Amino acid sequence: MSSEERTHLLADESSTDEFSSLSSHEHRTLTWELDEAVCKVGFGRYQFILWFFLVLVSMSCGFNNMAMVFEGGNGGQICVMPPNRTSHDNSSLITYSTADTCEYTKTTTNLANMSSHSQKFSCSHWIYNREVYNSTIVTEWDLTCNKEYLVDLASTIYMLGFFAGCIILGDVADRFGRRLMLLLSVLLSLGAGVGAAFSPVYVVFAILRFFVGFGVAGTRNSAYILAAEYGRPQDRATLGLVSDMTYSCAYILTGLIFYLDPNWRHFQFYIGVYHVFYLTYFFFMPESPRWQLSKGKEKEALKYFRTSAIANGKHMPPAVTIVLPKQPPQSHSTLDLVRTPNMRKIGLVMALLWFIVSFVYFGMSYNVSNLEGSIYVNNAILGAVELVAYGLCIFVVKFGRRPAIFTMFTIALAAMFAIIFALGSYWAVIILAMIGKFIIAPCFSYIYIATIELYPTQTRTLALGAGSSLARLGGAVAPFIPSTVSYWDKLPYVIFSSVSLIGAIDALFLPETKNRPLPDSIERAEQVNIVKFHLPCDCSGPINVDPPLNEET
Repeated sequence: MSSEERTHLLADESSTDEFSSLSSHEHRTLTWELDEAVCKVGFGRYQFILWFFLVLVSMSCGFNNMAMVFEGGNGGQICVMPPNRTSHDNSSLITYSTADTCEYTKTTTNLANMSSHSQKFSCSHWIYNREVYNSTIVTEWDLTCNKEYLVDLASTIYMLGFFAGCIILGDVADRFGRRLMLLLSVLLSLGAGVGAAFSPVYVVFAILRFFVGFGVAGTRNSAYILAAEYGRPQDRATLGLVSDMTYSCAYILTGLIFYLDPNWRHFQFYIGVYHVFYLTYFFFMPESPRWQLSKGKEKEALKYFRTSAIANGKHMPPAVTIVLPKQPPQSHSTLDLVRTPNMRKIGLVMALLWFIVSFVYFGMSYNVSNLEGSIYVNNAILGAVELVAYGLCIFVVKFGRRPAIFTMFTIALAAMFAIIFALGSYWAVIILAMIGKFIIAPCFSYIYIATIELYPTQTRTLALGAGSSLARLGGAVAPFIPSTVSYWDKLPYVIFSSVSLIGAIDALFLPETKNRPLPDSIERAEQVNIVKFHLPCDCSGPINVDPPLNEET
């Protein structure tokens, strides 16, 4: 064999070996971790479409949270008294008069000697001013005077339902899937919401509002969890922000819908039947691949990524195994939140912040009826301000979690305190209320981020659930604060400013977590997130930690 023939033969063998190597590489089984799979094939137009529909779920929460501002509205009333008359024997003149809308006075005058005797009676019938609210639960069931507290109680019952939903339905999602929880929650919200529109008596209405809150909690939480678990870790903060912005859109639309049709039964029917739109999600919304992998459903998770690859125009090798990253053993005991000394301090600081931010936010939202001017215009202004605030939230939080929360509470304190001296000036009160709402709304996002970064992997979900539940308790108390205006017109603002002061002081004990690695164990969180008093200008992070990550990381 000549040297030339030998060269050609070796070249052919080399080419064959190279082809075999490529073929073998193409067909061998690859192993991708979940986040790696998301970045390679599971992030693109398909996820953006899913996110678009899921963030709309927050609108249901906005409609129902603000519903009682209009459904329980009262434009004023006049006591209906019996007509003046004389006694059967024409010996006495009986007259009726009133100084307020809750009591009237019956005066009997003896025509013979002109002596008189007076008695006070509670008013039982009223004529309502329907210029602003044509029909509300107040006008239908006479929830005024000694029954006025029932309006605020309905809001509290709704928040208690939300509280129960956050606790109970979270376990349902972990056991049976986010998609199923979304379906069940939507069905409950739909049935209870539409049913409330046909309530024959107040008690039925209040009970159904409890179940509306229960369902809305599951609907919003399941939608947010699904959206977060479809995407990359760095997308979750933006998703939460966009979700809050759709909530603010519903805030604005609530007043517009009631303005166009100021009948509480019609309005309740509209926001209840709106959930029919979400029922369609069950037919095209896939289950969370992260949940499927955690339950050993590898084939179902793989199907999701193959669908994503096709929709996103990306190549996915034919033989791929997708696995969850190795994580430390997960704890499911609430006691883990307070098991160690420093974690107990963190829990106390965060519990107070969750409660206060919800108390101030919902208190200011419900207080819109006490502001001068049109409630519809005021509601639209405050909703628009909140929408802009969420848009700026992502930039402010980069200065640090503790400074952001402290600054927000301090400005809210100043705005609410200034209103005490501005009452009587329409524009001054409106501008100060706008500033307060603009500032306090993003605090929910800041506290959410701080909770995620303070707690270790084992207790992170438990901490978020506990914090959200405490927020609902704050929201349950808040509806009663605007009613204190009947005792003193400045009292609601004194309460809001005082509570904001407590929140600002509490924030100074918050460990700073900006640009710090997330703790993976309770021991690590105990060591690095030390609770101690910090000056407002002290932006240093926790002590004894790994070098800080850069901002992009």
